[in-house]
Amino acid sequence: MKYEQIPILMYHNVSELNNYSEINNIVHQESLSVRKRHLVDYNERTKDRRTFVSDYNLWSISLREFQKQMNFLKEQGYKTISLSQLRDYLKEDLKDIELKDIKLPPEKLIVITFDDARKGVYQYAFPILKGLGFSATIFIVPKWIEEPESIPQNERYSDFLNWNQLRELQQSSFELGSHSYSHQDLTRLTAKEITFELNNSKKIIAERTGIEVQHFSYPYGKFNPPLSEEVGKVYQTAVSTTKGLSKSKYQYSRQWILNNTSLLNFQKLLNPLKLSLCMIVKNEEKHLGYALKAIQDLVDEIIIVDTGSTDRSKEIAARFTSKIFDFKWCDDFSAARNEALKHSSGDWILILDADEMIPKENHFLIEEALNNWNIQGYKILTKNYSNESNVSGFVAWDDSEEERKKISKGWYPSIKVRLFQNQKNICFTGRVHEVIDYSIIYAQGKISELNASVHHLGTLNSDKLLDKTKKYLEINQTQVLADPQNSKAYFELGVENKNLGKLDLAEKLFEKSLSLDQTFNYLALLNLAVVQQKQNKYLEAIENYQKIITENPNSPEAHFGIGFCNFKLNKIPEAIESFQLSIKNNPNYLDAYINLAALFEKTEKFPEAINCIKEALRIDKNNPRAYYNLAVVHEKTFNLELAAKCYQKAIILGYPKKEIALERIIIINEFLKKNKESTS
Repeated sequence: MKYEQIPILMYHNVSELNNYSEINNIVHQESLSVRKRHLVDYNERTKDRRTFVSDYNLWSISLREFQKQMNFLKEQGYKTISLSQLRDYLKEDLKDIELKDIKLPPEKLIVITFDDARKGVYQYAFPILKGLGFSATIFIVPKWIEEPESIPQNERYSDFLNWNQLRELQQSSFELGSHSYSHQDLTRLTAKEITFELNNSKKIIAERTGIEVQHFSYPYGKFNPPLSEEVGKVYQTAVSTTKGLSKSKYQYSRQWILNNTSLLNFQKLLNPLKLSLCMIVKNEEKHLGYALKAIQDLVDEIIIVDTGSTDRSKEIAARFTSKIFDFKWCDDFSAARNEALKHSSGDWILILDADEMIPKENHFLIEEALNNWNIQGYKILTKNYSNESNVSGFVAWDDSEEERKKISKGWYPSIKVRLFQNQKNICFTGRVHEVIDYSIIYAQGKISELNASVHHLGTLNSDKLLDKTKKYLEINQTQVLADPQNSKAYFELGVENKNLGKLDLAEKLFEKSLSLDQTFNYLALLNLAVVQQKQNKYLEAIENYQKIITENPNSPEAHFGIGFCNFKLNKIPEAIESFQLSIKNNPNYLDAYINLAALFEKTEKFPEAINCIKEALRIDKNNPRAYYNLAVVHEKTFNLELAAKCYQKAIILGYPKKEIALERIIIINEFLKKNKESTS
């Protein structure tokens, strides 16, 4: 076993309660404030997510299950080591360590940790561990022992150890560590407060036990680089609550052992997981090398299924993997995807196309997700790059995305399952717009959303998109004929006809799709309203946008659509209100700002118009429509020189009606010239 792959198990408490019914009986006897703990998501990058759960159900492992888990470790030949031993094994430079002092480790090693120093560890876990010859590390909150009245109500779901009990643990097989002085979110404290929390905890533990602790556990698992640096000045190691086997400096990951962790899933958490990338390609030499290079450090295996490339795609793929398989194209994307799944040997599978990538900063989210065996599949947001701000759901890159702004103005979203467990009964369905979701649901698996994103650059290639649309159109037509009651097939055929500008046919197909599916279908309704709007059927479009808002009041696209239709119907106040609601629900809705500015300009609310244009330029500093609208406002407020400059800027940036802008510049310059001559 590689030292980096030694698992660290994270426990909190062990209870004599053996099943959920017993636990729930206790839970219901407690007050809501005591039995419900406001848990903060332990991942710093998703710190705003909150979940209310019962601590009895989550953190208190039953005595029976704990005994099973420890017995399994013993039967499988595992040996426990301390965090101090793990630290020594992980040291890259052994020059300062006497090699004779380091015992060579057995093949199977594991570290067991307990957070909070709860009484159940002493009462129930300690006898089991001692009987099996196992050791563990326990992290202490000194203030909770010194001042029991300071323990928050939401932490009082069990009693805590006293110093005598902790000394007994230490003298037997336990290593002591610090969980900070008072268990606060250290990332929110001042530098002085952090220093006190780190040092005072270490000081008190030393005074009470005679042991100078060297290991630290972040309260709530929350950390950031400055905090980790400060922790490194006081302690030799630090554990987080990031799931997995990573051993980053002062950020050791741990595997969560919860009340609902089955013995089967417990076993899976002990071993390094294998992630397979499955990709189908055809003539992707432009993107393939970049895509595989960007993902190779995250995945353990790359599977490429080639559906008939005539360029260098297979040659490029061979630089990264030997698992390249030919597949005769049969107008069925699911068949090609499933061919790739057949050759995968990973525990989990990740699906990407050759023109897609996952940002490096999102890789840890994928790694963490692999350790949650209660989830069978993860939906991941796709950011489809686009320069068309009027596309449905368009989001402009914010100021922190300067590099991406150089590639496109923004993106529009789509979401689907990209990451899933490798199981025989999980496969793709659908000849086009293939999905894995249905087979996971059919197998009664759980699908969750992962706070990561896939970046899709292929949507910037208009020629490729047109070819793809035409190909999808042919396949969808075949699918509709083969299955005339398939709501999804009609929807997809409608999308392809909409993309080709066949709006009347697209409208009929969306209506057919909705008639076959009586459930609320956001995408079908939205697309139907859009094609009606594009055909000047404004009242029909408003009716369908309103249906969306009834089910989803916060839909920025629906509010925008109503605003546009009301504008065309000359209902200016109603249009203004709808555009404002659109912006409220999407503060980066570029076209909503531009259209709202135009309406404010028409109603001579010039300061409001200028503020909207400023927001538009904040989102897209090179937007020609924004500069043109700004020029109109300046002209109407007699800031003629500024107006001329803005018209000129709009032309330079590619404003489509440049003849009109040029005409305004000529008129303004002639007026300024005559005015100057008359006053000289």
